[in-house]
Amino acid sequence: MEIQLFIYIAKVNVALLLFYLLYITVFRHDTFIRFRRIYLLSAIVFTLIYPFFSINALGELFTFPTSRTAVEASILIDKPTAILIAEESVSGFSIPWKTIGISILILGTLFFTIRFLWQVISILRIRYRSEKKIVSGYYIYNLSDDITPFSFFQWIFLHTESYSEEELQQILFHEYTHARQWHSVDIILSELLCILFWWNPAVWLIKREITINLEYLADNDVLLHGINSKEYQYHLLKLTYHKTAVQIGNNFNVSQLKKRIMMMNKTKSPAMKLAKYLLVVPLTFLLITLNSCLSKEKKNDENTTTETISSLPDTSDASPEVSAEEPKGEVYVVVEEQPTYPEGNAAMMKFLGDNIKYPVEAQEKKIQGRVIANFVVEKDGSLSDIQVVRGVDPLLDAEAIRVLKLMPNWKPGKQSGENVRVRFTFPVVFRLQSDGQNTLVPPPPPPPPLPHDKKTSVAPSPPPPSPAHGKTAEELKNTNEVFIVVEKQPEFPEGNAAMMRFLNDNIKYPAEAKEKRIQGRVIVNFIVDKDGSLTDITVVRGTNPLLDAEAIRVIQAMPNWKPGMQRGQVVRVRFTLSVVFKLQK
Repeated sequence: MEIQLFIYIAKVNVALLLFYLLYITVFRHDTFIRFRRIYLLSAIVFTLIYPFFSINALGELFTFPTSRTAVEASILIDKPTAILIAEESVSGFSIPWKTIGISILILGTLFFTIRFLWQVISILRIRYRSEKKIVSGYYIYNLSDDITPFSFFQWIFLHTESYSEEELQQILFHEYTHARQWHSVDIILSELLCILFWWNPAVWLIKREITINLEYLADNDVLLHGINSKEYQYHLLKLTYHKTAVQIGNNFNVSQLKKRIMMMNKTKSPAMKLAKYLLVVPLTFLLITLNSCLSKEKKNDENTTTETISSLPDTSDASPEVSAEEPKGEVYVVVEEQPTYPEGNAAMMKFLGDNIKYPVEAQEKKIQGRVIANFVVEKDGSLSDIQVVRGVDPLLDAEAIRVLKLMPNWKPGKQSGENVRVRFTFPVVFRLQSDGQNTLVPPPPPPPPLPHDKKTSVAPSPPPPSPAHGKTAEELKNTNEVFIVVEKQPEFPEGNAAMMRFLNDNIKYPAEAKEKRIQGRVIVNFIVDKDGSLTDITVVRGTNPLLDAEAIRVIQAMPNWKPGMQRGQVVRVRFTLSVVFKLQK
């Protein structure tokens, strides 16, 4: 809606500028003042309504070059676990130029609206204070102050005591012409145009031309009543320094008096020159044609499929898919305000300590490990769709799910101030200690709010670190064990933003896949070695050989990452990256 409004404003102002340029170059110097009034009024009305109309036949005349065959790569960093180590984040300062610009436009429009309303109120106040009377057969309002005579629609205002009988007659002829021909309509329309598009110099110039042309019309009517032009011009000169009442009235001594006198003394233009007004036809045809072509391109864009490649780092070897058509609404993964357990993380740890029990059979069989459960925190804070995405043993898996189902409602996540459904990942570590006692390691606290854009969701790619690795620092230094969750996860050099740029520059939607309309998610798994190199790159869940090969190719082309760290030691970490190939309309 916002974009459409800006497009409409741009079309209107370009058309106003073109009509004004045509006026000053072709029509401004002739004496066809009645045609000029029709031209100016028609130009304003046409420019305001033509963007709403398009002719399909005209839209087919021209075709603008487009790049629809190119792939529009939209790299989205998404699907992280919702359990992260809280890190201090520094947000950079940016100037909201768009907001500032819109605010200036609104404030300017508000200022000129108030100015216009104040002028209307001023006229009403003058009318209220003035005495209505008949002078030479005309109803007028006799001004209490000696200000310039003016008219507003059918009301004529003048200070009768300041003029001779002959001067009153000239003024009445002049102002009655304004009233009879409804010149105030032109003035009001030009004022409204200036309120809406006050920042465009062309509208102020058009308003000036409308005002002076209306005075030409009134002056011409006075002379047609047999008034001597020299006496009338002398009378105008006498009123030059009189105070003007209001700007939106038709003032007798309007500025640019020199132009009015020159027009009265000007030789009438030959009737043959009226033919130049036909130039309006090609200009209107051009504007309608361009609008029709743009409308056609817009419709084509809406009906044309563009390819979007979304690269989403995953957090587990089996990330659950979230349907875009869930009946309860869209499920977010990262939001501005993440869902939290009521009364905070300490209360959640207490709840787990009081409710979760290490299964006896699992203790006897010495079964231990990390159960990663996944659930949706609904808009009302309830937990739904609880499932194990990476289990250890059915005994431990079942206990993790049981205790999650017992949890009270959480504080729901928020996006743009509204409660939303958020998918949350919750790791529970069951560990048997050497002294025969068992422990339950609760998850670390949730992350601080993350930046979230409506178009792209940018979030940390790796899953959370775990405090539950039993190895010492010396053992970690010498081990080649591959970890999945560590204290400091490996990351692309210079961070996620750099990875987004890399993917955007390097990944290509296979042409054959586009032609066959093949799309889907390719989940790739690899190891970030101690030196940051990527090894053991495999597709753990593919879509099509074409897309699978492209996903592997671009990951193989990546530079070395920053390796993962555990207890201060560099370790090998298995990482999962999902690349979504999606054809969108």
